[in-house]
Amino acid sequence: MNLVRSHKNRVGSTPGWLVRLASALVLLHSVAAGATPSQPGHPAYRVINLGPGTIATYPAINANGQVAFSLIQGGRISGFFHDGASVRNIGSLGGGTVYVNGLNDAGQIAGTSVNENGVENAFVWSAGGGMLDIRAEPGRGRSYGWAINNRGVVTGSFNDSARLFRWSHAGGVEDLGVTPAFAQPSGRVLNDAGLIAGVTTIDDEFTRVFAWTRASGLVDIDTLGSVESNPVAVGAGGEVAGNRLASWDDGGDRPFLWTRATGMVDLGIGRGTTAWVNAMTPGLHIAGGIGYSDGRQRAMSWTRRTGMRELGTLGGRTSVARGVNAKGQIVGFAENRAGAMRAFVWSAGGGMLDLNRLLRRAPPTLVLEHAMSINDRGEIVASSNSGLVLLRPDHGRKSGHTVGPLVAPRAIAVGAPLRASVSFVDGDRIGTRSVDWSWGDGSSGAARKISERGGVASASASHGYSTPGNYTVTATVIDREGRVTVVSQDVEVTGP
Repeated sequence: MNLVRSHKNRVGSTPGWLVRLASALVLLHSVAAGATPSQPGHPAYRVINLGPGTIATYPAINANGQVAFSLIQGGRISGFFHDGASVRNIGSLGGGTVYVNGLNDAGQIAGTSVNENGVENAFVWSAGGGMLDIRAEPGRGRSYGWAINNRGVVTGSFNDSARLFRWSHAGGVEDLGVTPAFAQPSGRVLNDAGLIAGVTTIDDEFTRVFAWTRASGLVDIDTLGSVESNPVAVGAGGEVAGNRLASWDDGGDRPFLWTRATGMVDLGIGRGTTAWVNAMTPGLHIAGGIGYSDGRQRAMSWTRRTGMRELGTLGGRTSVARGVNAKGQIVGFAENRAGAMRAFVWSAGGGMLDLNRLLRRAPPTLVLEHAMSINDRGEIVASSNSGLVLLRPDHGRKSGHTVGPLVAPRAIAVGAPLRASVSFVDGDRIGTRSVDWSWGDGSSGAARKISERGGVASASASHGYSTPGNYTVTATVIDREGRVTVVSQDVEVTGP
């Protein structure tokens, strides 16, 4: 690009088609060499596969780059923890369902697991202590763990979601009580100072947001008289951000910010008909969306200094912000010009960028669809066509392989050969040990040949099914250091 620009400055009459051709050749050369097109102010990212499946809860990432998440795999909802190097299943309380709802910087997870009797119970999990049922008393009904702070305090609800609780290792479960005016309070978010915000039913009609502290007890903080309000996040100073519905015939949600000094303040809806909060930093940078009457959506940012601003799109009609960090980086999803959803990262200096254009040495078949959370180091958790992934800014560190999606037909007839393939890139360029195939009908086998071209390796296989049904095809890629990455795809096999 610099070469073309300097040539044009000297001559002053270079044809436009020649400039475009030279630019394309420079870009093509850089991509073939494994480089990423330059984007000022944004690093390239390495991709780490976290796991295949459908996302059951929004994943959480902490300050150390650890990730907690739940995935639906084969009809089962399981919880997982990425410790920075590998992924482990966190187990359950005896049942087949685990919802991960919160993660702190110490790597502790809070959530809800079904026990052996089919009853939901709140839990806290750590790598050293495993999963602890924090509502283990018999006969107390269901309980739900919603959030955990950096001091290890968990909040949620128990006794069939009728009472608010606070839990810590030192104090155990503490019933925070109810009053006649507050029915079925449930803690949803909290900060490190211990302020809990949640939802309660008032007069059997209105769902309102409350705040709890040791000093004040349970307080309805909806000073705007909403018919519905829900908290999303709590600031370091005890501020609460969330969404409210002003009246039953109102056009939609409106974002709010509550402080002790101002009460609940409606943040407005910009130029749209509705707006909402999805995330907020401890320093009160809000990210969310704005909706319009014609169905369009726009990613939104709000700070006290800038107010509400739209962040644009990648060329399509829709964008929504899902996460924000203390550096002002915002992530989410947006439509591109072709109408496809793509994960984005936004900053005040660089604007909105497609994360797919910022990847370092990724398989050509990999597509990032939705960026969901980001920490202050700029590490991003996103969904892709190969499953959930972690994006790490590339600082020249050694990394393992990155595996693209398993490519196979979604449906096929009995007896017809199902051809499947998978591509991957080895971060250290040494190579991959093996690729194992499993077809979901009890048959499996290792790939006979792994091909490599231009730094991208691939393996393919074929299989025929004898019985109609739904099967999960799985490819397990193992690198030379023994690291395992699994990708899968469901296939429907129909009768002849």
